[in-house]
Amino acid sequence: MTKPRPPAPVRAATGNADTDRPARELVGWSAGTRLRGTRELAPSVARRVVAAALGVSAEALGSLDAETLRTALRHLRDLGLRIDHLAEIATTDDLTGALRRGSGMAALQREIDRARRLPGRGTVDAFLDVDGLQHVNDGEGHLAGDQLLRDVVAAMQERVRSYDLVVRYGGDEFVCVLVDATMAQAEKTVRDIRRFIEMRTGGRTVSVGLTQVREADDAARVVARADAALYRSRRRAALKGTRRGSGVAPAS
Repeated sequence: MTKPRPPAPVRAATGNADTDRPARELVGWSAGTRLRGTRELAPSVARRVVAAALGVSAEALGSLDAETLRTALRHLRDLGLRIDHLAEIATTDDLTGALRRGSGMAALQREIDRARRLPGRGTVDAFLDVDGLQHVNDGEGHLAGDQLLRDVVAAMQERVRSYDLVVRYGGDEFVCVLVDATMAQAEKTVRDIRRFIEMRTGGRTVSVGLTQVREADDAARVVARADAALYRSRRRAALKGTRRGSGVAPAS
């Protein structure tokens, strides 16, 4: 099963730039390649790495011997691993394993920005709503409802690629961002996701709205348009007497 990649440290869409900056800098510092490795470094290199992490000049650490430098670097690497773990907890929904809404929206915005710099096949946003979750909670209990949400996310993660995004947007609402994908490819992926969900849950369904990311979009606009597509498709499904909807937002 693939797992959505953890987002890089950026300010969530609802955050405050001044209060979030120290956390972003700390997590960004822990991502340094020298700190991530386990290879023993020469004293001169270790001195530079430790100095950079502490924000001082390498000359200021000139009196430290090789063993002290190795100990300092080991502690810094341990701290980096703890920061990585805390960052993953902060960005991941503890019930389902999907990204939290704030971190997911920030990750979607990064994909939109990246697509502007490196045009490809496009980015497609799918807005999914679990059908009948309230009925499950009322009839089978909230533990059953929680398991349904976990199964939905597991099915999504099983089908999408490691660099796609799976976000818990609300209680029973999810956003799935398909990177470097055409609308036709996204529609096939959604069909597969639905099939995987039904297999995992004994026939439970989701309603889906799809939209292609446009040049002038931001994350909020994309999600709103996919959400609108979902509700249009649900209205059409209701008129036809079916349980679920699947919609594609019009290009205009």
